[in-house]
Amino acid sequence: MLGFLFGAIAGGVAAYMWRDNIRGYLARRVPNIREKAAETLETVGKGAEDMLERAKSTLGTNVRAGQQRLRSASGASGGSGTETGSRSGDER
Repeated sequence: MLGFLFGAIAGGVAAYMWRDNIRGYLARRVPNIREKAAETLETVGKGAEDMLERAKSTLGTNVRAGQQRLRSASGASGGSGTETGSRSGDER
C-alpha cells in the first residue's frame, strides 16, 4: 500500500514538472492518430460494404435457385400431392 502511494505521488510530481513537454507531444501526435483512425474506419467501412454486396448477390442467387426448384417440383408432381405417395413407395 505504501509503495502504491509513493508511486502515485512520484507520478503526479513527474507529470507536473514535465506538463509542457507532455502537452507538446500530445499536440503533435493526436492529429496523426486521428487521421490514422479515420483511414482505418474508411477501410473497414469499404470492406463491410463489399462483404454485404457479396452476401446480397449470393442470397439472391440462392433464392432464385430455390424458387426454380420449387416451381419445377410442383410442375413435375402436378400439384396433386403425388410426391408424398412416391416417397411412401420408396420406404417399402
